[in-house]
Amino acid sequence: MTRSVTGGKRMDNDGSFIEFYASEALICPRRIYYRLKGYPERWLESVKVKLDQGRNTHEILGEILQKRFGFELEKHLVLRSNRLGLEIHGKIDAFREFPVEIKGKTSLPKLPYEYHLAQLNVYLRWAEAEYGYIYYIKLHERPNTIIEKLDFSDFPIIKGPNFRLFEVPYDESLFKATLKHFYSVKKAYERDRPPKGEYSHACRFCPYRYLCYPSEE
Repeated sequence: MTRSVTGGKRMDNDGSFIEFYASEALICPRRIYYRLKGYPERWLESVKVKLDQGRNTHEILGEILQKRFGFELEKHLVLRSNRLGLEIHGKIDAFREFPVEIKGKTSLPKLPYEYHLAQLNVYLRWAEAEYGYIYYIKLHERPNTIIEKLDFSDFPIIKGPNFRLFEVPYDESLFKATLKHFYSVKKAYERDRPPKGEYSHACRFCPYRYLCYPSEE
């Protein structure tokens, strides 16, 4: 379903909308820029292993949410801003009256990551929901080893070792910051000049690291 987030008729120079992903909310603007420009992704082998474990975890936990609690998996959405000339596309991991995001991590955070909050916040905006959940679950080569020990008796609250959840309310200011972030990348894309990168620990896991650190190639 496509929903409008701002009014007006301003669009991109060629009359089309620039497409962003909800999972890109507040991440490094240079990474988004390179994706828009079509540069090939180059994932480290160690990162590929974690990505595979994350996909397996999503599938197993998602199947439980679907079969036991009636959630729809991979719910596609589009938020469109005519005034800014951009669209935000996303796939909610699990959705019923509220969105649930499943995040597999090698270590569980004490607080949710800002970009995960921003991603969930996009889903809350689209769903017009007051709150949603982020489920952090420890990655494992056999996800069932973790998931079979979880207690679903107080769902949507889930308890158990190697698992942490956060109930998150909708944040209008965070959504505006996300739109501003995407719009700044859109302007850089139109100027054909990469925006400034964040150069943080996340660079180690970026598929475009080779463009920012060519001397390592």
